Amino acid sequence: MRDGLGITHLRSIDISAEQPAALLPFYEETWGLERVEDLPGTAAEGTIALRARGPEHHVLRLVAGDPHQLVRIALGARDAAAVDAVAERVRASGAQLLAGPARRPGGEYAVEFTDPEGRRIEVSADVPERPDPASRDFGPDRLSHVVLNTVDLAASKAFFVDVLGFAVSDTYENDQMVFLRCNPVHHCIVLAPGEWTSLNHVAFEVRDTDEVMRALGRMRRAGVDTIWGPGRHGPGGNVFCYFLDPVGNVIEYTAELIEVDSGWMPQEWARTQENADVWGTSGGITPEVVRAMANPPGSERPR
Repeated sequence: MRDGLGITHLRSIDISAEQPAALLPFYEETWGLERVEDLPGTAAEGTIALRARGPEHHVLRLVAGDPHQLVRIALGARDAAAVDAVAERVRASGAQLLAGPARRPGGEYAVEFTDPEGRRIEVSADVPERPDPASRDFGPDRLSHVVLNTVDLAASKAFFVDVLGFAVSDTYENDQMVFLRCNPVHHCIVLAPGEWTSLNHVAFEVRDTDEVMRALGRMRRAGVDTIWGPGRHGPGGNVFCYFLDPVGNVIEYTAELIEVDSGWMPQEWARTQENADVWGTSGGITPEVVRAMANPPGSERPR
């Protein structure tokens, strides 16, 4: 990680749906998030903000629009000076600045810009945290990571590393996947080669392996089974269970991502079923999982 750039963590993501309100019962009652009032002046009317059990203001926003689109990735910064530093590096790279850096009505200081494939990224500081605990006793603690399908992996990797200051933790051979971090946790952004720029999946962190398994049991009782998992990944070492939400977004419960230090040497992993799941309990990556994670645009979706 580039010293002094000051990006601290993955805050939240926005994804679009034709009818955001129709997804609310699933994400609240089944997945375990909780609806909250959005930050003032930051989203269009009808947007639904959802918090996890931790202090982050929100970890997911459902936005009206074409289904399955990644609308925004929000990253945290150490302070306003760090936001300014990011903005300057983005400007120098030739990427498009969309808004800011500026103070918003809710008090947060933020800049928005696009990456080389047009993904909208926000970096913010001074976002108010939630001092009150979440009202429910199950569900994710925080947003863990997001995996992005990319048509130009080299350019996206260079942007996240050289401009935003992320570090490569591990890769699958020949950059079939690149795991990126902005703090000691092994990854919060992962790049995967794809035929189109899209969201591959989004992962939500729970406390430990027992909590992943309790979540699996709760999902099955609700009539929602895994599409892959339970298992444990090689890169990152995290436990996983993958599901589909009601409109087909791939979402993951995960726990126990390893932490690394500045002396960590990235490993190039062979792209095998055994490394994708070192336990061998998940049933393997099926063609159905590959199709769901490819997340094609609407015109390319199977009917």
